[in-house]
Amino acid sequence: MLREIIKQKDSLHHAYLIESDSLEIVAQIINLFEDILKFSTKNNPDFWFGEFETFGIDDGRKINELQSKKSFNGGKQFFVIKMNFITREAQNSLLKMFEEPTPHTHFFIIINSSEILLPTLKSRLMLVRPYSESDSEIEIEKFAKKFIKSSLAERLEMIKIYFGDSKKKEPSNKSGAIRFLNELEKQLREDIDFKNVKEKDQIIFNEIMNCRSFLNDRSPSVKMLLEHIAVIA
Repeated sequence: MLREIIKQKDSLHHAYLIESDSLEIVAQIINLFEDILKFSTKNNPDFWFGEFETFGIDDGRKINELQSKKSFNGGKQFFVIKMNFITREAQNSLLKMFEEPTPHTHFFIIINSSEILLPTLKSRLMLVRPYSESDSEIEIEKFAKKFIKSSLAERLEMIKIYFGDSKKKEPSNKSGAIRFLNELEKQLREDIDFKNVKEKDQIIFNEIMNCRSFLNDRSPSVKMLLEHIAVIA
């Protein structure tokens, strides 16, 4: 998929949103730049790469300033940005940049899940999923199905294991938690008779929606939010 996109070198979109948790995706993109575009990324002022656990508003302002400058070599310039999480303030700071892109400037934004992005920002990006179904997506589905069938004690233990490890960086847990909530809602909806929706079911869906919203805040407790879902689901 990525190779086919980069082959369209004369009609590249100004900003691609690459949904992937692969550790190799950055290297793949750079290799394609070198191989197809003949664009050297080494010691090239027209290439910029950044990796962030949490992409904040100051990072957004820095990128905005960098991309507003003309290419050093008079050709294209590329920004490859890998992030695990991005704050709402940072997303809003990028809106105008992607709405009125600098000519010959192209972004490749890599994120685990596009679900953490605001619809207004996502609409300005071309979504690319390099793989049809990653191993992580399969694992999320299995996790959600097991979660639904488990007792409260078992659910709380599952959350502790997968989302309560203090050694894991919190932003990574945020995107994973959002993907889990999306899959949980999907699985629950498959068993609902929408001609006769029970009040309990509506409460659960509302709480899932609320938790997704809270997860986009600056510093939510992922474990606490998911424990709340474990109790009511």
